[in-house]
Amino acid sequence: MKKGAIVLLACLSSLCLKAQDKNEDFQNYRKGILEGFQGFRKNILDDYAKFLDGIWKDYEVFAGKKANPKPKPEEQPIKKEDEPVPNPTTIEPEIVEPAEPVVEEQTPKPKPIVTPSKKQTTFNWCGMVFELPEAKIKENLNGIEKEHIVEYFNILQNSKINNEVIPQLETITQNANLNDWCKYLLIESYVNTIKADANTNTRNFICWYMMVSSGFDVRLSLNGEKLFYLIPFQQQIYGKSYLLINNTPYYIFGEGTAENGRGFYTPTIPDATGKYVNAVLTRPMNIQYKAKRFTHSFSGNTLSVEVNENIINVMSKFPQMPIPSYAISEGDNKARKQLLSQMKQFINGKTETEAANFILKFIQSFKYATDDEQFGYEKPFFIEESLFYPKCDCEDRSILYHYLITQLLGRDVHLIHYPNHECTAVNFSRNLNADGYTYNGKQYIICDPTYIGASIGMCMPEFRKTKPEVEIVK
Repeated sequence: MKKGAIVLLACLSSLCLKAQDKNEDFQNYRKGILEGFQGFRKNILDDYAKFLDGIWKDYEVFAGKKANPKPKPEEQPIKKEDEPVPNPTTIEPEIVEPAEPVVEEQTPKPKPIVTPSKKQTTFNWCGMVFELPEAKIKENLNGIEKEHIVEYFNILQNSKINNEVIPQLETITQNANLNDWCKYLLIESYVNTIKADANTNTRNFICWYMMVSSGFDVRLSLNGEKLFYLIPFQQQIYGKSYLLINNTPYYIFGEGTAENGRGFYTPTIPDATGKYVNAVLTRPMNIQYKAKRFTHSFSGNTLSVEVNENIINVMSKFPQMPIPSYAISEGDNKARKQLLSQMKQFINGKTETEAANFILKFIQSFKYATDDEQFGYEKPFFIEESLFYPKCDCEDRSILYHYLITQLLGRDVHLIHYPNHECTAVNFSRNLNADGYTYNGKQYIICDPTYIGASIGMCMPEFRKTKPEVEIVK
């Protein structure tokens, strides 16, 4: 609706009519967005049959990269009582600016109006029950030859997936504020339910198809007699094998184990056939609530926060990302508000450096364990996970300290990486005589939430002459 028309209506219409007109505007906008999305999906899917029937190219497989090649300390480091305080040092840092996490637009997306099918499929996802329409796919994929693949693709094209399942899935993810990765997890759980008795190639094929139908540039791939699918991300993903297609990592997903010595073949697909998956949580999740109380006492203060266990269950399913991706992610809005409110009371009346020191020592008092000890694999924590699990390590504490300092003190914080250790560096409002470095003309002071007994500006002795890698959080 044009601006002039809006002004004229505002002059001539009653409040009721204005509300009605605004609602109609929004409905028209929503309809346009949905029609555009449906058209985009239709164009991709209409062409995909010929891609599948075309040339399949063989790609080299690269082993997943490790975020931290060196193991972390088994025990939490403690500052010795008689340890001499060295003269403060300033080390020139190495600035590491990873590919900036692409955050979804914050403008709320219109919520599609979906008329549910008469029959719904109930499935469990991360301990919660969801419903999606029955896809009504009786057939299974019974061969990996091109004719079988194209035939099964056409079967899915004529199923309920496009017109009923995907629109309702979109409604669920928007209402619950779930990101791209969560949408994939929902698809995987749904497919595992509707095709529980089918072969893995069938389930992998349907997962691939639903991701493509949802607008993602996910590729089908053949390894020997097994089908997998390849997912590109907007972030670096660690510990996951991948192919390089046009210099972009496409990570291997799907049920089953790849056959060593056999290539990965994927159809030749033109560029811009969909979007990359964003694993960053750009909005606080709005899902079923299952409370678990976190309590921790330090220096006469007791923090008591209620965390939504269902959100923790979702976070446990995420792939490993760069540390800044966890630092910028949203999560449990209720828990974070409680955390900030209580911590604000604890530091009330303290100076900036006193507050930073209190928060530092508060986190240092958490119980320590490496990821290998606690989980058996590398797992950086989102903010909420440090309030849920009984123990945490250096990178988890750094993410939490970054959050509290930026939110409570409004200071800029860098995440610092040493060969087998993570800490932070804070730009305070005045310069301090302490360990740190200068970046863009500003002083950043080392603050280590793992080094027990250390105050702000104290670097662990073994790293005092080490050039730190600075991870910029955007």
